[in-house]
Amino acid sequence: MMRLFIGIDIPDILKHSLLTFQSELKRLGINGSWKSKDNFHITLEFLGELDAIVIPDITDRMSIAAQHSQAFRLEIGGLGVFPSYKRPHTFWTAVGGNLPELFRLRDELHALLAQKGLRLEDRKFKPHITIASRPNFNDIDLSSLKTKNLGEFTVNEVTLFESVVLQGKRIYQPLNQLRLQG
Repeated sequence: MMRLFIGIDIPDILKHSLLTFQSELKRLGINGSWKSKDNFHITLEFLGELDAIVIPDITDRMSIAAQHSQAFRLEIGGLGVFPSYKRPHTFWTAVGGNLPELFRLRDELHALLAQKGLRLEDRKFKPHITIASRPNFNDIDLSSLKTKNLGEFTVNEVTLFESVVLQGKRIYQPLNQLRLQG
């Protein structure tokens, strides 16, 4: 069984901006389980534990969605928390820019995968990039970071990732990358 998800990889220059942002948070005295540079991404669809035999079907559906999508721009920045600032479980940075195209791509992927009978999450899609889990920030003023701009990039492809644990660390390995049109 393989733990799979479909996402958008982030360019290295923005991964470095995210690392710098993490450093700012650490300097403020925030503790947590910080995500590594190589694991920064935008999840479009979490697929869960699946047998490798389904990878060709997933890749086929990703290819259809990619053929129907033009490259588009996204922006990243700011600081948010799941589920709330009073009960933080995850720190994330927001995704903005051409959200209508991002949602269209995600919704088409979701529909195509569901047609193949894959069990998918029903929760509302909230585009974000996780930067830390289990943050601890008692009485630290985060207001200036909630709107901090970290950069923008062009989305040219979607990626099928496998989530594996190597030497005690979770790693997201790209299995397949499919280019968008344009």
